[in-house]
Amino acid sequence: MPSIRHALVATVLGCAALTLTACQPTDTTADADGTAGPSASASPSAKGGCPTLAKGHKYVLVESVSGAMNTLTTKDAVQHCSSSEGAFYQATGKEHEYTVESGDTPITVLHVKKSGPAKMTAAGGGLQHIRVCVNGTEQDTATAKADTSDCYGENFFDVAVGGDGKLTELTELFGS
Repeated sequence: MPSIRHALVATVLGCAALTLTACQPTDTTADADGTAGPSASASPSAKGGCPTLAKGHKYVLVESVSGAMNTLTTKDAVQHCSSSEGAFYQATGKEHEYTVESGDTPITVLHVKKSGPAKMTAAGGGLQHIRVCVNGTEQDTATAKADTSDCYGENFFDVAVGGDGKLTELTELFGS
């Protein structure tokens, strides 16, 4: 009887370990400058594997871009992982406002028209792309709709928040 219990416990523990490790990355190293690099795959083909957050990062849903195009209104988000569908995200909690650290803040966005993600900076088109996709307008006061045909549409991001509470990196996430 004890050997049957041991076999059952070993099987249950093995299944639990496989479940817990199913969505883990293979590389968790930091960049040479000591900051965490982009922690999530922005590739739409990344099915079955789910990214995990690097230290100092969090998932957010960007709800709007305002001000001098440097203020993002967000909600915290959580990731759900399915081995057959990949990652998907859900907004939770209260709204937060963040500003980007500088015009050189790296932003990786997804494009529908172009193949693959595009690496930009906040001042070099990154925030403009996010504003068009999130707000649907080119400017705060614009009443005419912007062309959103290049927008992926989910507006979930992996962001790094610096010690001063400013965003130091944004990576748009692909979700199933």
